[in-house]
Order: sequence, then structure tokens, then C-alpha cells
Amino acid sequence: MLHNGGSENISRAQIEDAVAILNRDFRLQNQDANNVVSTFQGMPSDIEVEFQLATKAPNGQCFSGITRTQSPFTNDGSNGMTQVSAIISGNNVYNGSWPGNKYLNIFVVNDAGGAAGYTTNPSIFTGSSMNNGIWVLHDYVGSIGTSDIYSSRTLTHEVGHWLNLDHLWGNNNNPGNTSSCTQDDAVDDTPRCIGVTSCNVSSNTCSNDAVDGYWTTDVVDNIENYLEYSYCSKMFTPGQKSRMRAALVSSVAGRNNLWSSSNHTATGLNQTPTLCAVDIRSNRNMVCGGDVVEFFDESYNNVNSWSWSFPGGSPSTSTQQNPTVTYANAGTYDVQLQVSDQFGNQLSQNFPNFITVIANPGDLTPFVDDFESATQIPNSDWSVYNPEGPGFHVMNSSSFSGSYAVKLDNSAAIPGSVDELVSTTLDISNLSSASLSFKYAFAKRNSQNTDFMQVLASRDCGETWFLRKNIPASTIATYPNTNSSYNPSANDWNTVNVSGITSVYLVSDFRFKIKFTSGGGNDLFIDDINLSGPLSIEDELVFDFLVYPNPANTLAVLKFNLSSMVDDASIKIVDPLGRVVYRLDNQTYNAGLNEIELSVRNLNPGWYNVIFDSPKRRISTKMMINN
Repeated sequence: MLHNGGSENISRAQIEDAVAILNRDFRLQNQDANNVVSTFQGMPSDIEVEFQLATKAPNGQCFSGITRTQSPFTNDGSNGMTQVSAIISGNNVYNGSWPGNKYLNIFVVNDAGGAAGYTTNPSIFTGSSMNNGIWVLHDYVGSIGTSDIYSSRTLTHEVGHWLNLDHLWGNNNNPGNTSSCTQDDAVDDTPRCIGVTSCNVSSNTCSNDAVDGYWTTDVVDNIENYLEYSYCSKMFTPGQKSRMRAALVSSVAGRNNLWSSSNHTATGLNQTPTLCAVDIRSNRNMVCGGDVVEFFDESYNNVNSWSWSFPGGSPSTSTQQNPTVTYANAGTYDVQLQVSDQFGNQLSQNFPNFITVIANPGDLTPFVDDFESATQIPNSDWSVYNPEGPGFHVMNSSSFSGSYAVKLDNSAAIPGSVDELVSTTLDISNLSSASLSFKYAFAKRNSQNTDFMQVLASRDCGETWFLRKNIPASTIATYPNTNSSYNPSANDWNTVNVSGITSVYLVSDFRFKIKFTSGGGNDLFIDDINLSGPLSIEDELVFDFLVYPNPANTLAVLKFNLSSMVDDASIKIVDPLGRVVYRLDNQTYNAGLNEIELSVRNLNPGWYNVIFDSPKRRISTKMMINN
């Protein structure tokens, strides 16, 4: 898997499903082969070849048959060899070449240069080259997860190419060209055709089928063949079987080594795999309090029992293979898993800081960040997507106001890569409406750049996102094209106003994110983010809510005015992880001015939220501790 933390990082179950489909098709165990058109009845062939996930890496290390590499190169399919280089240097098992004469390497990516998948015939690469493999989009792998049944035979098609089969219309990727009737796929029992992209079983695009000697008359095209583009494929012919098996016994590209006894030993195929590693995956690593997380065991090999531990979760333990867990309180939590095999062997692993739970309800508005107090991104207010890329960071020049702004090093990004600046949870349930704005500056390098920016909002803590503002490539630039390093001046900044935060978004766990897709342009600069709005009428209770001195050292005073008396109120100080570090509960406060002393002597330096909470109103302000 070459992924960047997105849906392209598919599950082991989806990969195993793909291998099962590959074996089904190559062993003629697919039931639909019985339904080919009458012309080809009796021709669907068992290739007598099976595929299995390796269990040993080139250095002899036990592994699951799957490697995972996080890199933005998954989004750039313009050069597959660059993607392979990223896998060689960055995968989680063995950092080196996985020889193409020992492994059928399948590279699962998010961009395969515009194709669903591609490979080369054996003569293109030498046997030891890792590039002697198959590239395929994640949503064309198997029939489950991000893929579907309609896309599930792409690997069958590509493995056919890898075993020296051409498309039925010849050695090109351009179906529908009438000149292909004069082309040949080097297989006599596949009728001449020009190639199709739909499933018309009566299609007959060439009349010279007898030229290859197998057919004596003109027949319909074999559009149900795996080497067509019809998406109703279900068969290989006997001639294709002979050609593929000839490739497997040939030394060209080292295909004959793949199934040798010595290579089976080297890659772990002729022995019972041993229990050798504990690994886990979850559907989400950052959630809000009260959310459910799905965990998946990806340990290997031959695991038959599980013992999970979830500090801070409910349940706190589980013996299920793939449990679901609810986290109630904000914080960062470890996960532990112990697994066993049928022989009683056990392995355990702790996964530190695996789950981050953010507060629900979130911080109260107004939410204003001019980045003057920020030292780094991510922090308690912001998380980022694409941490492996150039990324966002706080910088002390080229700001709109003050001294600091956020910069995305887009000039070093791979075109097509995505970076996101994602807010913490914000409680805007007490607003009658909400508006979001920010400043940004950006210059293209040239008119061909395709960078664009979007603003998305979530009303469920980031589980689902909705587009609220789109700034396309045609209007994104705030400064004329410049091919040199760009740093904005005061006049280069535009204001983005996001007006689509309607009443359905006025919730206690609102989040928003600024999403930037790279298209070759210069760096992006962001400053002065502001989310605010008028209070609902019933919430106009607390006024002049502030802490002084701020920063505080050993003692702080919370000052506020009330329009009426409040019972059953509480005052809390909450740290950046959402933990309550100081509280006064069940308090009564009179109308008018109230001042409460807060002992902060034992608090660590940093930013905190001071929250006033009552049945009538909830409000907060930030406080800096500097001791």
C-alpha cells in the first residue's frame, strides 16, 4: 500500500478478497464462465496457476505479505518508478528492493497515471527490478472496501498482461480503432477485434477472423475475455493459457524463478507461517468524546485468539477480533493487543497515543487565531492532514497582521497532493448564526498551475464533511504569476468569507478545515482565522467575561457580569487535551459584577480554557499560564 493516510490505505480483508478473486479467475472457479456466449462455450480455461501472499521479506523477516508506505507520491502517478522508490525507502517492513523475479509486486496507489491499473510484458524489465510489477488503484482491488464487484477483475486483467498477454485488439491501449483488425494479439483462438468499452455480446467488429487459422469463419468478438475493456469479462482462452504458461517457464524477467522450490522457501510459501507480529488498524484515530471507534486486528500469522486493552475506553477489554470501543473523555489513549496462535504462542504490543479524543462540547466562540501565540502546527487548536508532506508550519514573517502566520510549503509539494488544516471542536450551539473568515495570500508560478482551495465543515466532529466554499484555480491567485520564491506583502492578501454555515451546523462539536490541493504553484499563506456569530436571545446572560492578569502566574481572577442570578453554575479550567484541571461546582452567582479568584500555582505553563457553565449559558475564554 502506497498511501497518504486516506481511503487508499485499504484493509487486509480487501487485499485478501482480491487474491481470492485472482485465484478464482485463474483456476476457472468463477461460475459466470458457464454463461459465455455460445461461440465460446467450452473454451474458458483453467490456467492452473495460483497466487499466495508471501510471508517472508527479502531479508528473511516474517511479514504479512503486505507493506504500507505513507507518502504523498500515492497521488502522483505521472512516474510509477518514483512511487516504487518511495516504497523502497519508506515501507514498514524492509527498506530495500523487493526483486521482481522473487515477488509479483502489486503497488496499490491513489493515482496510476489516469489508468485503473497498468503493467508491462516480461521483456521490458530485467528479472530483479522491483519495477517489474503491477500498479493498480485502490478502488479496483477486490470487491469490498473501497472497490466493488464491477471493478474487481482489474487485477485479473493486469496479471494477464504481466504474463505476456496483449489486449485482444493488439499491443495498444486504444480500443475502437478500425485499424486494429490488422493487428494481432499473438493468440490464434481470440477472434480479431477493435476492442470495446461496453458489454454488447453481439459485437462483431472485424470480419477477418479466419486469418489466424483457428477460426474458419467470421465470429462475434470475445468481449467476455479478461483482456477486453468490456467490464463483463469472465474467461481466458486455451491459447491465452498456453501463452501465459510459456511466460512462466521462461527466464525472461525471471518468471521461471517465481514458482521454483527455492523461491517458495525464500518467500515463505512452502511452510506453515509462524506468529510473528502484532499490528492493528482503526477506522479513525481522532474522535470526539462519546464517539465509537472500530478496531481491526492485522496481526500475522495464523492468529486465533485476541486480548485487547483499551484504557479510557468502553469496553476497557475485549476478546473479539475486531471490537468497537466508545471513548467518553478527552485525552490521548494507548491501545494494547495480545494475540495467540493454535500452538499457544503469544505476542503482545502496546500502541502508544493511538487514539486522540477531543472535547465535546468543544471550545466556545468567538474562535479567533492570528497565530501570534502559536509556536507550532499541529497544536491543541489545529491538526493537519498530510503530515508526511511539506506541511503547514507557523512562521514569523509575511503575515497579514502581527508577526506570525501559517505557511504551507506548497512549492515543495507533489502536484495532486492534499494538505488540510483542521480545527478542533467548537461549540457554536449557542449562536443564532455563524460566519467564518480568514486571510490568505498565494501566487501561481505560471498559468498552467492547477492549485485550488476548499473550506469544508462538519457537524459531527469530523466524521463527515461538507463543502462550504470553493476557490478554484482560475481565481485563487492573489498576486501575479511569479516563478521565484514568493513572500506576500501587505497588499497581496484576500479575505475568504464562508457564508454556508447554516443552522444545521450550529452544534456543540462543529469543526472546519481548509483543504488545499497542490497544482504546481508557490507557497500558501494563511492568517487571521475568525469564527463568530451573534448569541441566541436566551443566551445573552453573561457579559464582559475575562481573566486577569493574563498571562497569569500563581493567581488569576475571573471577572464577568450577569444579567440575572444564576444557580447551579460551575467554573472549570481545561488543559489543551480537554482534561479538567481545576473546578468549582454548584455555585450561585448574583446579577451584576462577579469576580472569582483562581489558584493556578500548580498548572504547567501553556494555554488553558476557562469555562463558565450553567443551565442557562456556557461561555469560555483563554488563559495563558507563565510560571
